Amino acid sequence: MNAKPRILIIDDEPDMLSGCANILSALGNNPIPISDGRIALDLIKEEEFDLIFCDLLMPDIDGMQIVQSVQTIAPQTPIIIFSAYGTIDRAVSAMKAGAFDFIEKPLDTERLKISLEKGLRQRKLIKERDNLIDQLEDKYRYDNIISNSAAMKNVFEMIEGVSQSDANVLITGESGTGKELIARSIHAHSKRKTKPFVPVNCGAFPENLFEAELFGYEAGAFTGASRRKIGLLEFADSGTFFLDEVCELPVNLQVKLLRMLQDQLLRRVGGNELLKIDIRLISATNQDINKALETEQMRKDFYYRLNVINIQVPPLRERHGDITLLAEYFLNKVLKTSTKEVKGFSDETLSKLEKYNWPGNVRELENVVERAVALVKEDIITSSELPSMIQSTDVTSYSFGDINLSEAKQRIIDETEKKYLFFLLKKHNGNVTKIAQEANMTRRNIHRMLKKHSLDPNSWRNS
Repeated sequence: MNAKPRILIIDDEPDMLSGCANILSALGNNPIPISDGRIALDLIKEEEFDLIFCDLLMPDIDGMQIVQSVQTIAPQTPIIIFSAYGTIDRAVSAMKAGAFDFIEKPLDTERLKISLEKGLRQRKLIKERDNLIDQLEDKYRYDNIISNSAAMKNVFEMIEGVSQSDANVLITGESGTGKELIARSIHAHSKRKTKPFVPVNCGAFPENLFEAELFGYEAGAFTGASRRKIGLLEFADSGTFFLDEVCELPVNLQVKLLRMLQDQLLRRVGGNELLKIDIRLISATNQDINKALETEQMRKDFYYRLNVINIQVPPLRERHGDITLLAEYFLNKVLKTSTKEVKGFSDETLSKLEKYNWPGNVRELENVVERAVALVKEDIITSSELPSMIQSTDVTSYSFGDINLSEAKQRIIDETEKKYLFFLLKKHNGNVTKIAQEANMTRRNIHRMLKKHSLDPNSWRNS
């Protein structure tokens, strides 16, 4: 059974106070009558109310002061003002200061009931909104991005730092590293969190349709455009617009989007009206940005507009200690919908998972765990349930594809170089001086190599 709404009534007139309390009680509420404004404010600080009724003219503390205090103490609690005819102007001022409604004295029961229902409906909507926001923040909170590595902690710090600004963010990293999850986390912790988050994959639309999808169009703009359509950018107004795989965005659209970002104005296809728009842009790509700029796949002016803040997401193989942590997390996740009773992984299985290169990153690991649960026949996942490329840990896990011999050699050199750095980082707990001494190289060159392979020595310290 739902609890009765708790209604605080503040009035220095005893007859008015008791009369209002009787009406509210008869309407199925739990009234709390208070004749002293100071006592009422102390109560508001300590307890939660669904609605507040307050007289405008009272000694010591008047209704206007109560309204102003409630805006600070309990801004989500609607407050309704009682007002005699001669003080309606002041009642209007109270509403401008934050009061939800006002009722003229003497009280009319029907008018009181209507105002009460409107106020409680407002309170319900506010509570539902807050509950949705809490769920959103819980789903995309930092500790839901599973990691204990120093490299990812740096990413969490970046998320926290950029969330409260409106600066454009470019998230870079390999496929499967969770770039969209990070974009959603930024949105969930921003001042725009109650507004839309609109994700768009730039490689998912044919070029001839993409402009209409982004900007919308007017009726008659082209064959088949029988009515006006709101574009995705307009739909994201006041919220966050996420461009995934932004390097796939056609160059002509980069020009138009750049203009929109600069002017904060949007024109639908086939239209003449300029619409004011307010969005926060977050972009992501798994491609080499420098190569995209060199080949003019991405315009430099567009890139500079996107890349106000860059968040580089490390690949799974560089997240020291996260593979086992994630494997166990995904195992528990899969078991929630599985009839199998699996206790965990064998030591050999975990060792093979740790040694594998994970070209598909976190997404690939999740798929591997799901596959293993589907195949396992005992209560422990062994290496036989793993894909063959993971079982064969001595075999290089990448594919040569269509590259030439020179590129294949360079790939093997890079792989060997990275494995050697991994070995030294682990051996010397991330101490760059000792690594340089053993490798017979300068610290400067070691730092250059670490940067080349996106390796953070802090991930191996104190491990």
